[in-house]
Amino acid sequence: MKELAKRLLDQQLSRRDFTRSMAALGFSGAAIESVWASSGMPGVPRAGAGIVASGGEILAECLLAAGVEYVFDANSTGQASFYDALMTRPQLKLIVAMQEGQAVSMAHGYELASGKPGMLMLPSIGIPNSLCNLYNAWKDRSALVVFSDGRNTETAGRDGFQQVEDWLSTTANFTKWRWEVDRPERISEMVRRGIKLATTPAGGPVYVRIPGNILGATDVETTIYPQSAFTVDVRMSPKPELIEQAARLLIEAEHPMINAGGEVSRAGANADLIELAEMLGIAVTQGYSVYGDFPYRHPLFSGFYSLGYPRGLLQTDVFLNLGSPMPDPTIVTAAVPKTATVINARVEYDKIANMYPTDVAIAAGVRETTRALIDSIASMTTKRQRTKLSAVRMEAARKGAAGAAERRRRRAQRGWEASPMYSERLCYELDRLLDDNASVVVETGDRAPQEWMDFGLGRKTLIGPTTGFALGWGIGASLGVRIARPDEQVIALVGDGAMLFGQLESLWTASRYDIPVTIVVFNNRSYDAERGRIHFASQVARADKTAWKDMSCYLGSPDVSYVDIARGFDIAGAVCERPDQIRTVFERAFAINREGRPFLVDAMIAQRGPGANTNWHPGISIGRG
Repeated sequence: MKELAKRLLDQQLSRRDFTRSMAALGFSGAAIESVWASSGMPGVPRAGAGIVASGGEILAECLLAAGVEYVFDANSTGQASFYDALMTRPQLKLIVAMQEGQAVSMAHGYELASGKPGMLMLPSIGIPNSLCNLYNAWKDRSALVVFSDGRNTETAGRDGFQQVEDWLSTTANFTKWRWEVDRPERISEMVRRGIKLATTPAGGPVYVRIPGNILGATDVETTIYPQSAFTVDVRMSPKPELIEQAARLLIEAEHPMINAGGEVSRAGANADLIELAEMLGIAVTQGYSVYGDFPYRHPLFSGFYSLGYPRGLLQTDVFLNLGSPMPDPTIVTAAVPKTATVINARVEYDKIANMYPTDVAIAAGVRETTRALIDSIASMTTKRQRTKLSAVRMEAARKGAAGAAERRRRRAQRGWEASPMYSERLCYELDRLLDDNASVVVETGDRAPQEWMDFGLGRKTLIGPTTGFALGWGIGASLGVRIARPDEQVIALVGDGAMLFGQLESLWTASRYDIPVTIVVFNNRSYDAERGRIHFASQVARADKTAWKDMSCYLGSPDVSYVDIARGFDIAGAVCERPDQIRTVFERAFAINREGRPFLVDAMIAQRGPGANTNWHPGISIGRG
């Protein structure tokens, strides 16, 4: 080993050859990684490093040059060259998923929690399986780089084994860019480009297909560059004249409102948003976002401007949309009042002024815009003026927030001690039991987590639901979140309908890699929200509620035992049926998490809303006729 170390330091040995030689001596991947890190060897130089390697090794070296640590994988024969490369590159950690869509949700959760791109290696035939969660990642503008293998380029177009005419077009609706590598020497170029395009705001998935004979090519000459040399900084400052105009409108408004979206959290502008809102006492709504972009317990929080209707909307005279899609009926809410002056500030500038008449269009970074507005308002007003204006509005906001909280409390009080439990009670108790800095991944059918748990700066982090709302996402996403945040508590809250939507395979990954998340299944044996919407739309129910039958939403018969399923993956679990069991069950879950293992809780939740507890399904039996 001493001789290898000396040759390494004398630059007589490449990293690849050093790693191979150490592995041949019997050293573990962790030991090799430790020796390399302690050697003080520099990374890839700005001018690049020439190598002669296989296609799989070139891909691995490009990922290392981009600082990648984890690759989420669904295995394939065509990836053999890449797997060979990983054997001697322990710095790249492979997380295997049993199903391609779940691999995507894991990478998606990792990206949302870390801010680093999620890397995926999938079989080409698995691309159709990936699309549901690739759509979710696209809607959340999540920077994912999807690589796949493929059939030999020399036999393309013959409708042969695992062939279609055009694999790239299958992902076109859910990717920023897609490419098929046609020559081995172009692998490094296209990998770099894919990472650059995925991570440049507004982010999004890209797809790079590397056919088997290209990935498996040997003795390919290429140059590896540091990914940093291809990074595009788009932290754009807004135009001063637009900021001055927007600031003046906010100062002079009687009832201003800010609608916050995911670009706020992605820019790390949450504290700046709070400061801006508090300067003038401006009401803030949560726009269409995978994050909690503003603290829901802040008195200025006025509700959800997506899948809901915020308080004070009709009075709004100046509307600042900050990093969110503009609200409209397509996201189940009301439009901005026609009399309101609209300021729209986004990084995703091509989405500004597509439908709404926009008075001030600001294409710039959200944090830069927010800071500029703060500075401009401060320069146009005195502290006394701001304090006076803010105090009046803050007092009215506190009364509004208190009234909303009281209405929530009264609604929940009817079933506070009920069994099956109300979801509000479960979330209330979880908020008291979880660590203050826990990450909560949500894929449930109601807003109980948002309304009964404390999310915000210095408090718990909300991730989800995905703005795609395609089911089958939350468990995989929570695993990615925990991988990104190994020192923080992570809990997944998923409905039983979502759990049955192709997520069971993720339990295998959680168990294989000792990913210590607590998975809570909100089990009411029903697609509760969907049943309510079907009931509302039903002409039969409208004419006679007693004649209406639930044709499709009852999930009992059979009653699924999620604890038994988890046990099949060597994951411990428990059923929680009553409020007095919550503390005991979750203290056990969190203790097992601290030991480095996942845990599943089957929480029995009350059915609510129209058609609840009908629990009927058509009596069809193929076996009994």
